[in-house]
Amino acid sequence: MVIQHNIPATNAYRNLTSNRSGLSKNLEKLSSGFRINRAADDAAGLAISEAMRSKINGLDQATANANDAIGLIQTEEGALTETHSMLQRMTTLATQAANGTYNSTSRASIQKEMDELGNEIDRIANNTDYNGIKPLASDSNASSSGLTNGNKLNMTMQIGPTKGEVLDLKGQDMTLKGIFNDLDKVKANDLSATGQVSGGSAGIKELIADKKLDATQIQKDLVNAIKDAAGRTDDVKIKGSISVTVDSDTGAISISGSGFTASVYGNANVAAALKDAYDALDGVQKSTEDAATAHTDGKQYIQITSNSNDVDVTSNANRVVKNIQSAIDHVSSYRAELGAKQNRLEHTINNLQVTSENTTAAESRIRDTDMAKEMAAYTKNNILSQAAQSMLAQANQSGQGVLSLLQ
Repeated sequence: MVIQHNIPATNAYRNLTSNRSGLSKNLEKLSSGFRINRAADDAAGLAISEAMRSKINGLDQATANANDAIGLIQTEEGALTETHSMLQRMTTLATQAANGTYNSTSRASIQKEMDELGNEIDRIANNTDYNGIKPLASDSNASSSGLTNGNKLNMTMQIGPTKGEVLDLKGQDMTLKGIFNDLDKVKANDLSATGQVSGGSAGIKELIADKKLDATQIQKDLVNAIKDAAGRTDDVKIKGSISVTVDSDTGAISISGSGFTASVYGNANVAAALKDAYDALDGVQKSTEDAATAHTDGKQYIQITSNSNDVDVTSNANRVVKNIQSAIDHVSSYRAELGAKQNRLEHTINNLQVTSENTTAAESRIRDTDMAKEMAAYTKNNILSQAAQSMLAQANQSGQGVLSLLQ
């Protein structure tokens, strides 16, 4: 028998330490709910779990971003609902003014309501606000960051956890001036004194590129306008041919032919008819106004009355009806774009939520504690720890037998 080294006690102590260490880890996992509390628990699992957590956070924020984007779209679309309603009322008023039973006083009263409706369209557009962003305003290109996309405010929505997962939503100037400026791509004053657009027309070029016009259509419209106006004028007779040349690359227009002479274009009625026909190629015409009351705020396109006695007010009113219909189509197009993006965002949100849910479940399987399994391990280590403690006590007592030999 030896007393310097109590090997059974050393063995019992080692097992007791091991069991207590295991018990401590069991308690940590049970109390935290996580299987991995430090890299030492599972280094690879920790790395995968942290990457998943980062993605889950991004997905959850992207969901919030998409919901915010829907809020902005609904704010815009709600405002345009009333803009549409006012444009419809304008159509009614312009059609009413075109009726021959109304005198100048009656039409002036109609024009007052038209102008007030125009003012309200401007007010709604300039004051529709979402968190300081005014996507329908006349200065919608002036974002707080100064970043613009052409002449439109470009709102980039981050709808995913990684770079490139974005949705672009362009602002639109929905004031009266903005609506018609977007539509009116061909101006009557672009046509020269000899019926030429020698330097080219960006509006004509764009309409041809978008396949909204072709050279044959332009030729027919302008030639018919000249012949119709000349047929209504006693002092102008067209003898010979009239031709129109259109350059699709530049939008340049040249009117010539033996029948198109200086005397033909020099007639005020013919010149006016040709300019009107050219101005109408894009479907939007500026109504005739007296210089003293000329508008530059978009109201020139809804102007029925005029201070000039030689203006055909019925023709003006019908022109305004056509202009407003183009404006209605323009607003409808933008509202359709907003609606399409809202529907897309709703699907985006559904996808983000499902992806977040599945990624969270995957992260849980790696990181979370299986409570039943861990409780079983805790029970085992607890019993072993108590048993090891008891055996250590017994091993420490085993050396007491030496004392009997020393008596």
